[in-house]
Amino acid sequence: MNIGIVGAGTVGSVLAQTFAQGDHQVKLSRHSGATSLAPRRAEFSPQVSFVEVVEALQQPIVIMAVPFEQAPAVLKTVPDFDQRIVIDVTNQFTADFKKINTAPLTGSEVIAQAATNARVIKAFNTLPPDFMTGQVTGPGRRVLFYAGDDVTAKKTFAALVRPLNFRPVNLGKLRHGGSVMQVGGGLGNTHFVQIDE
Repeated sequence: MNIGIVGAGTVGSVLAQTFAQGDHQVKLSRHSGATSLAPRRAEFSPQVSFVEVVEALQQPIVIMAVPFEQAPAVLKTVPDFDQRIVIDVTNQFTADFKKINTAPLTGSEVIAQAATNARVIKAFNTLPPDFMTGQVTGPGRRVLFYAGDDVTAKKTFAALVRPLNFRPVNLGKLRHGGSVMQVGGGLGNTHFVQIDE
């Protein structure tokens, strides 16, 4: 699977390494361009290539790992996502960690409005970056909460992350599931492990 990641900070970089473990072709991008990532080549496996943002946004699965304030503008550069999957890993913070109020919408509904004709999945934002690898100490799988409005997209997402040692837990639609996953929703910074399948 080709996976585009927009944002090469801590979260985007960890997720690039995580998905590359599953033999996916990961196209990592950042606003300052592909060449700005070249000095970091040794950090990533050969399955990770550096591309421009516009190319990352054209992949079958797109992971938005930029600050929440920037995400809508980036997504609006694509006129039509043509039912491709956009994974929203953002949290509603400003650069100085102040909560952003998006009421009456959840943060992921704001993302979904900006991503025209995309199927949006909210995931990963409740995990600290160190736990986004799926790895655990001892037996078990890392619990990964997710939400979305499209049933087929959610099945695709769950199938994508299971081989990476995650136990995906469907929290429903973006309205309800997204609300409990976002800042102040109750599931922030959770890192459960399921031992029995």
